[in-house]
Amino acid sequence: MLITRQQCQLAALEQTFPGWHVTHDPVLSRWTAIRHTPLSERERRGGVRYMLTYPSAEALGSALADQVELAHTYGPTRP
Repeated sequence: MLITRQQCQLAALEQTFPGWHVTHDPVLSRWTAIRHTPLSERERRGGVRYMLTYPSAEALGSALADQVELAHTYGPTRP
């Protein structure tokens, strides 16, 4: 079985960002990531997004890294 570059990129993104469901639409040339968990109000106000769409795996990966950092900063507070 031949593995495409997109399949390798998809696997890498899913492994690196397990809190997100990542897909690639080859027809539209779009990469999309949707969080597995809903946003808290605090995350929403802090700029964390529930869904991201970018034209390349690299751009999506960069945006996901930013989102993980934001979620860490603005994630739910613990008592």
